[in-house]
Amino acid sequence: MALALSAATFMVSCGGSTSGGEQQNGSDDEQIQYNPETQTQQIDYAQYGLDDEFIKKYKDVNIGDVGEMIQSFPSPVEVSAIIQDMKVPYTPKYLYNADYADNFETSFKKALGLGVYCADLGYLNVYNKTGDVIQYLVAIRKLSEQLQIGQFFDFAALKRIATSSNNLDSLLITSVQSYFAMDAYLRQNDRSNISALLVTGVWVESLYLACEVYTSKENKRMKEHIASQKTILTDLMAILVRFMENDVNYVKMVAGLKELTKAFEPVKIEVIDGEDKTEIIDGQQVTTQGAQTQITVTDEQMKEIVKAVETFRTNIAQSL
Repeated sequence: MALALSAATFMVSCGGSTSGGEQQNGSDDEQIQYNPETQTQQIDYAQYGLDDEFIKKYKDVNIGDVGEMIQSFPSPVEVSAIIQDMKVPYTPKYLYNADYADNFETSFKKALGLGVYCADLGYLNVYNKTGDVIQYLVAIRKLSEQLQIGQFFDFAALKRIATSSNNLDSLLITSVQSYFAMDAYLRQNDRSNISALLVTGVWVESLYLACEVYTSKENKRMKEHIASQKTILTDLMAILVRFMENDVNYVKMVAGLKELTKAFEPVKIEVIDGEDKTEIIDGQQVTTQGAQTQITVTDEQMKEIVKAVETFRTNIAQSL
């Protein structure tokens, strides 16, 4: 999948469970902006199973600009495309109930939930579920406006595209354009943590949908896609650990992802060198990349990954 387009499509895919979970108290206004200098409370990371060595491992990852790294994440639209090619039956129980959007009390939950609903939207589009698409667009619009980023969503265009069958490419382009503008705005206003939560919600739900579909019908392309997320998980952890001093919710998120890293650990991802090949096809110059990525993962390892993803996604759903 094209990594450069991934996070941008947080507006089109993400899923959740059918249970709303408990709510946490907190003011939206207090959590909208990230400013570690105003935080005085010290959090005991060890209480959540995070030791200094583990935290340092991800703090040492050179992520450069958070926004640029987020833009390098894989697109959930590709997951939708793989699902479409697999021709598996539509399963509504995979999705997170759009009605629960009214229950999200804090900006942390709203940003995470927004990403989840966006991933669900991509899944719904695969099956042309027009009625449900509208319901999820309403939830997405509501949350984005509450987070003060509604201006970056062209809801008329999204509604038109999402209710048209076989239009994933247009949905991707619209999402990418909106995301780049929104991410720049968030970073300029010290709100990169909101971008991080959005992409976390998208990534978790997209991965969950991929795992559930793979469980129902094993597929080599989907298997490799799921296993390849080991690299993305490392980058996501590197981003989230940088926000832990701001909110204990990030600490809990990282602690949950720690268990997921264990499941992905045995996966081997190697780049095999090769020369690019350029040829003329139908009068057009076409270049085929020589270097290939080889992913090695056993069936038993896949079972552990699927189990860990399901557990983490359940915890996310219950926390919203």
